[in-house]
Amino acid sequence: MKAVCDRATLTSGVQVASAVVAPRSPKPALGCIKMVAEKDFITLLATDLEVGIRIELDKMEVQEPGLGLVPADRFHAILRELDEDTIELSSTEQETTIEAPGSHFTILGDNPEDFPPVPDFPETGAFSVAADDLLALAERTLFATAKENTRYALNGVLWEVEGKDVTLVATDGRRLSLAKGKCKDGPQEKVTAIVPSKAMQLIVRCLTDTAEAKSTARVVISEKDILVEVPPADGGRRVVYSRLVDGHFPKYEDVIPKDLDKKATMGTSALLAAVRKAALLTNEESRGVMLKFSGGELVITSRTPEMGEAEIRMPIAYDGEDLEIGFNPQYLMDAAKVIDAEELAFMFKGPSKPGVILEGKTFTHVVMPVSVV
Repeated sequence: MKAVCDRATLTSGVQVASAVVAPRSPKPALGCIKMVAEKDFITLLATDLEVGIRIELDKMEVQEPGLGLVPADRFHAILRELDEDTIELSSTEQETTIEAPGSHFTILGDNPEDFPPVPDFPETGAFSVAADDLLALAERTLFATAKENTRYALNGVLWEVEGKDVTLVATDGRRLSLAKGKCKDGPQEKVTAIVPSKAMQLIVRCLTDTAEAKSTARVVISEKDILVEVPPADGGRRVVYSRLVDGHFPKYEDVIPKDLDKKATMGTSALLAAVRKAALLTNEESRGVMLKFSGGELVITSRTPEMGEAEIRMPIAYDGEDLEIGFNPQYLMDAAKVIDAEELAFMFKGPSKPGVILEGKTFTHVVMPVSVV
């Protein structure tokens, strides 16, 4: 293959593809990005056998169609250091050459035929979601997945799709986030899938790059995998592929309290700022802040013997009995950051029961209380 490439476009695509590449693998090909040059675009392929991506790049002048397989880390490092608008790229079976004014690189690679296939988006069976809606659904749940857990189902996000409704849920056992949205042409019978966190992070990254407000993402969920097609603003398709997590997601409906009788309404940004201030005087051993709801005021306090103490006051709407309850401040901040509304509702049953943060009927965040000494 041989092509004249827009360096910025190529670098952006290689950067995203590199996020998929396995840092350590017994198969050298999995540490590489496969390039397929044809017509006026180049397709980048990357996979770790569980998650994969296809990125179509336009603004490419393909002089000789063909294939190339180049180590992702070296390829990305070189492109990042160049500052020319265009570069010349060529590949043979074993090496890739990058040329720019004053620079010449030859990178030893592998045979493109050794690279495993990365599925393309199928022609049928898809439902669609507005790209900005899908991004919001993903961002409102991904942060609540388990980072390290032997229950693999908690290392992913549960998708439920039926008709015009799509619901995403994530939990790490100490908090749970649920986000609801709308889709088009969804299955008439409910389809469920657990999508691994790595794939969700990749979907978020691709959706974030989609600048067009009215763009649409398409999704196909089968028995063992999911494909998400994201059209980026520059016109080239991006297709994220992932195998589904094989496991049972907890019955999340049982985790969401139904008998909450205390409700406080407050400004979203005000709560985020107040909790952030109180969290300044917490540490790993004393990772908790106390929230005291009384009348029209919320008092947030923290205390660490070796650091000191903080007391932050903010106005709220609350007319229930006085209540004191402790939470991990990071969990409260994570939830507040993904709420778009100016105000949120915080509901409780008692000081030893879970609290629930709500934004209308579209976002529910359940957080377990902690003991604050």
